[in-house]
Amino acid sequence: EVMARAARDLGHEYIVLTDHSPSLGVARGLAPSQVDEQAAEIARVNAELAPFRVLHGTELEIRADATLDYPDELLARFDVVIASIHTGRNQASEQLTRRALAAVEHPHVDVLAHPSGRIVNRRDPLPIDWPRVFEAAAAHGTALEINGSPRLDLDDSLARAAARAGARLTVASDAHRTEELGQQRYAVDVARRAWLEADQLLATRTADELLELVR
Repeated sequence: EVMARAARDLGHEYIVLTDHSPSLGVARGLAPSQVDEQAAEIARVNAELAPFRVLHGTELEIRADATLDYPDELLARFDVVIASIHTGRNQASEQLTRRALAAVEHPHVDVLAHPSGRIVNRRDPLPIDWPRVFEAAAAHGTALEINGSPRLDLDDSLARAAARAGARLTVASDAHRTEELGQQRYAVDVARRAWLEADQLLATRTADELLELVR
């Protein structure tokens, strides 16, 4: 509720709430048994803050063996599913690419989050075969995230290459607290540097338009 009110005060019409799935231990991810409880709380907040909306999402871990952290029947219950790689970063390029493709090609995954895994001045990008990932994203309608946190990932050159390959993109704040919601403007700056148009980005849609695109 605190995040929703802060986003509304910034002029947003909705947010997508994407707590981590459980295998990312450092994030104390949401256990499957807690998903219904979270959905009920989102429904309460939506009733109180309407017409502002909270969409129920998840940030799904792509495990080192290229499997996903929640079963398909649970993923089908979320409004938006984003998937990301946090662990096993020292794997060979082919396996990292296989993990990214496993998410991009999965029917319940809507967005590949911070795809290269870089953090500016702290962590280098993963050695992923980007043309393969961009081609698969375009074929399956999976969006690639431009993350406005200090990751700035995708960077402008990769974002432009993804768009040229026909992939959708989106911009996100990756906010874990209210003061980080403003990070979305940095993602917008990267999108502008990549020469992206508004209709290439999921985040320019209304909530209903977004849901229609990802369903």
